[in-house]
Amino acid sequence: MKLTRPRPAAARFSHLRVRLVPEQRAAVKIMAKERHLSMSQLLRLLIARELEEATFDAGSRRDESVIRDAAILIAIEQVLKLQEASIPGGITRSRQLLDAAAQAAMARLASAEEILARGDRQ
Repeated sequence: MKLTRPRPAAARFSHLRVRLVPEQRAAVKIMAKERHLSMSQLLRLLIARELEEATFDAGSRRDESVIRDAAILIAIEQVLKLQEASIPGGITRSRQLLDAAAQAAMARLASAEEILARGDRQ
């Protein structure tokens, strides 16, 4: 049995070199000092925040898609109501169209819910 030593915390981090203009370096140094952090700790914190916001933005795009789908469904319903008044067969034909549209709408909503559920799991 081979025993291994636990790796020091520093070994878990990847090294990254960043070149900053003197003004940026000074600003980072001041910000780190104000927060009682090392410059490396501050940069890790800022990178983590930026990555978290990027993930949040992807989630909001999914929400926008669902809102757009709901707006489409409302528009379809309004068109069907207008057709009731203008097509031959009136309400009877409209009800037939409405049933088909309702089935399509339910399928679209189920698809949107599935997309949201998948996004929550990721």
